[in-house]
Amino acid sequence: MDPILFRWGPLVIRWYGVMMALTILAALWAAYRLSPRFGIRPALIDRLAVLTIVLAFIGARAGYIISHPAEFTNPVEMLRLDHGGLTSHGAIAGGLVALWIASRRERVPFWDLADAVIWVVPIGNIFVRFGNFMNGELYGDPTSLPWAVRFPGVPEPRHPLQIYEMILAVGILAVALSISRRRAFSGQVFWTVIVLTSIGRIVLDLLRSEDRIWWVITYGQIPAVALILIGTWFLTRRRVVRAKDVRGT
Repeated sequence: MDPILFRWGPLVIRWYGVMMALTILAALWAAYRLSPRFGIRPALIDRLAVLTIVLAFIGARAGYIISHPAEFTNPVEMLRLDHGGLTSHGAIAGGLVALWIASRRERVPFWDLADAVIWVVPIGNIFVRFGNFMNGELYGDPTSLPWAVRFPGVPEPRHPLQIYEMILAVGILAVALSISRRRAFSGQVFWTVIVLTSIGRIVLDLLRSEDRIWWVITYGQIPAVALILIGTWFLTRRRVVRAKDVRGT
């Protein structure tokens, strides 16, 4: 594996950058095509795209800085895009801020808008994790399983956690598409994706012992637990409310 997809003189195209670009394009296409199911005009997706991308990136970067403070000895390093990385939970937080701003400005229901754009999470986990795989990063613990991968500079074959996350994301995307056709309440698609993705993060991080901060806990599992609790509460509460409304009619 090689992190560089193409090199021509000083021009270097990296797999990770290409996968990020494909994530944005594919997520915008999905949101544009599927937004009418949630009562959102496709034109609104065009208007909020730049704001969402910018705030999601800022959130992703801020999340990495907060979770890896030892890597930044001075504030200037925080601005260096070649130093450190991004976090998915930070991106979600930044994206939610963008959706809140857009829902207020455009006067559309927040959770309908969230359902319309949540495709970026599983799509991102498909494309970006492939970029991580080509970078030889975010692998799991040593293993002797037949599909173990030997990453550059790593002496032992490892669990290809990036591939595991890609497979999981495909399954979550299929579930989300199915729910979108028979959505019972606003926010159902969004929180289903978030809860399933967070459960996957907790389980897969058990195979990432080098990132543990205490016992079997990693930094990524902490916000994942919080999102599972919030999402489960939201989904349960909305189902109860909807059931009462159905009985009342």
